[in-house]
Amino acid sequence: MLLLSLPSLSLGISYFKRRVGPKLAYLHNERSSVATTLIWIPLSFAPAVSYTPRMAYWLQKLFGLFSAADSSASPQPTRHTSFYSEKHGYKSVSTLAALAGLAPDQRAAFAVTSRLLSSIVTESLLPAVYVEVSSPCVSGLCIILSWQETDAGPRVGRPLRPEDVFAIVPLHDVPVLKDSYIGPAKRIWLVDPFDMLPSVHYPRGPEVTGPVEPHTFTDVIRGSLTSPSWGFDGDLSYVQTLDPLHWWNKFAKTINLSEDLRANLAEELTSSLLWQNVAYRKALRPPTLFSPPIDWEQSIIEGHPTHPMHRARCTLPPLPSIDPETRDWYRTRIRFVRVRRQSLDTLGEFEEQVLELARIAAQKCGKPVPEVSAESTLMPTPWGKPAYGKTVVIPEIPQLAVKLAVGIKVSSALRTISHFTANLGPRFSSLLLPNLTIDPTILHIEREVASAVYTRDPSGSPVDPDVAKHFTAVMRKQYVPEEDEAVIICAALMEWGHEGVASGVPLVVHLFDLNTEEKRKAFFDEYARAPAEHLVRVSRKTGKLRGFVLRDLGGLRVHPPTLRSSTGVDFEFLPDHCVVTATLQEASKKLYHTLIHNHLHRLSRVLDVHYDGTAWEYVRKHMTRNIPRESWLWDVWMNEQAKSVSGKCLMRMKIQGLYRDSVYEPFPNLIQYRPEATSTLTTL
Repeated sequence: MLLLSLPSLSLGISYFKRRVGPKLAYLHNERSSVATTLIWIPLSFAPAVSYTPRMAYWLQKLFGLFSAADSSASPQPTRHTSFYSEKHGYKSVSTLAALAGLAPDQRAAFAVTSRLLSSIVTESLLPAVYVEVSSPCVSGLCIILSWQETDAGPRVGRPLRPEDVFAIVPLHDVPVLKDSYIGPAKRIWLVDPFDMLPSVHYPRGPEVTGPVEPHTFTDVIRGSLTSPSWGFDGDLSYVQTLDPLHWWNKFAKTINLSEDLRANLAEELTSSLLWQNVAYRKALRPPTLFSPPIDWEQSIIEGHPTHPMHRARCTLPPLPSIDPETRDWYRTRIRFVRVRRQSLDTLGEFEEQVLELARIAAQKCGKPVPEVSAESTLMPTPWGKPAYGKTVVIPEIPQLAVKLAVGIKVSSALRTISHFTANLGPRFSSLLLPNLTIDPTILHIEREVASAVYTRDPSGSPVDPDVAKHFTAVMRKQYVPEEDEAVIICAALMEWGHEGVASGVPLVVHLFDLNTEEKRKAFFDEYARAPAEHLVRVSRKTGKLRGFVLRDLGGLRVHPPTLRSSTGVDFEFLPDHCVVTATLQEASKKLYHTLIHNHLHRLSRVLDVHYDGTAWEYVRKHMTRNIPRESWLWDVWMNEQAKSVSGKCLMRMKIQGLYRDSVYEPFPNLIQYRPEATSTLTTL
């Protein structure tokens, strides 16, 4: 017997790094750190892409269609004067403060657009420069140029023209810059959505002019781009739009994407836009230290901090598409399916656990009814509460989590379960976890106790793994907290926008009353000593961190020789197993992506300890204590000359149609981020 279900909200994770014996064994979870992986459905938004009347209805009902020429959504800086503060030598307004006054549809559009533009710049898909400005509300401008790196040569030596500009984004603080220039402006290496203010512009063209509009970002742009270095006319007109489909279609045309790929990814962006708007309108209440873990799991509003498809939920045939009216992502149904025992490969306590689930389900069944009435009569209320993207927790047995394969694409991949994952978890839990030298009072690793894979059809022939992954289940024993202990999904701490929380205040600041700079720095310092895995454990009485919980063994990355020498266990992996890395260096790339780029980096942003470099001083301090100076990892991360690392490129992967194989480009090594080392910028 096997379980199938459509799932729910999902959540990401972090990493697992543990010093075991004399050597370092790196086991690291790739499933998107403090981000979240969220489920998607296909919609279309661009005029060139067809969409169903029902999808059109929801798009219109929830937020209407954005027009690229409609600048009515342009935020006025003066609306947020109460958020202005002296910071780094000028007055600024944070991204969250600027967003707090916008309607949900505008916030949703910015959430998708800011992630898209951030990916375009940071992954070096298009070059960008930083122009410092003199303004009471803007630090500078991110000017994204409309040519690819290979075409830049002949254009660099001449003044930039309006047609060279892809997009202009006002920033409230300085992004991470390169040491190279385009013209007199420094190139941007990494621009984060949290650097941006919610107003994105492009020049309309020299043939259309108009009067200067005071007190808007357009005025700031005009005043900054009229120098000889730019050669822009002072009366040049600019268009403002937050519509992610406008920017995606413009980008696809700029880099000559095929029409099929452009349309497919436009659907995913549209889905992300739709479901982000739904999440903003949900008006979720903030969990507290006395809330059960499932409430924290379901408190996610935004999710993955940098993926442009962060909220998309896309079904593939034969599953029907899903819209906000037909799917409750906070409660789900589970159905039992009869399967020949000979068709399954099971590990661990699978049959015992399924029998227990069936017993509980039987207690909820009603009387027999005709098939045509079954959908409205049997199990009238949802049975399970989704915790992870494809994980369900049953209220009657909260210590058991059931991971179910789901044919829904989330950000980068279908949320199915591979035979690799089903084979690894129970064996790893029983053979290796007892041999890891860890302090169980600080770190608890949730065991995967059972799994089942559909491997043989009724004739006994092997089933294609790409088919079997749709009919797989894994069962996990959940951590049982102590009476005075709250268990919180780490990603939830970085969220904001909950009902009853002050505007623009993240949950971590609200929950722990981090209302001063000193408190925020102290919290980050303590947190960074042993960055949380999936879950952080907190004392309800004192609010102090107690420890962490790691889960989701299918997301590990393991270097077998190091694992063997560290634990003494010669663990056998399936051939071509996706968790196996050929080198430690390969594992470190994925570890950097989850631990540094998506986890500590995000926490440093929401606590406002990134720009002055405080967060990275703490990170270096704690890593100095844990990474041997003679190790290869010290040279890769900790050497002051290690200015760049291999950064995971989520947008490049989408364009190339990849999800299991990663694409990397040089990213700035944030561990070595020292703002005082940035040379003085020239105001243009």
